[in-house]
Amino acid sequence: MDYRCKTGDTETTLTCTTHKDGFSTEIDETPYTVSAAPVDETKLHLFINGRGLLAHVEEIEGGKRVTIDGVPVEIFDADRLAHPPSAPDELPGDVTPPMPSVVVAVLVAPGDQVDKGTPLVTVSAMKMETTLVAPFDARVSAINANPGDQVMPGEILVSLEAKGQEEEKTGTGG
Repeated sequence: MDYRCKTGDTETTLTCTTHKDGFSTEIDETPYTVSAAPVDETKLHLFINGRGLLAHVEEIEGGKRVTIDGVPVEIFDADRLAHPPSAPDELPGDVTPPMPSVVVAVLVAPGDQVDKGTPLVTVSAMKMETTLVAPFDARVSAINANPGDQVMPGEILVSLEAKGQEEEKTGTGG
């Protein structure tokens, strides 16, 4: 999976390969192996080539800002940037993991109607399980992961269609 990273005015595209404990990439011909352990909602303990670092993570429009040793890096899924949503006011309908993870369980099926907060999929990172929930009332339009899959942030695990969007598309809304 490709990610676009921005530090100050410098932008770089990284190709990341997932593995059991995290991911690997290469920057300027130097290989890096990265794994992460969540500390809390906004902090990760990263291990980069075996060196431990504390990273602060915050959501930003279209991606995440990760600050390591005072240096902020904005990270975006390069494929998503190339194919932005068709309508700017459309709700984000894709559920993605917050960090490199392994899918433990898929709790819904395509076609299921879910309410905001309904558990959708459980992932595990560094022996900690996280259940990802529906961000709004919706219909599950696709499942793109299976138990045992190794996944990265930005990979779409579950696609959702907001309630009301289906009627607009088919012309059956009232």
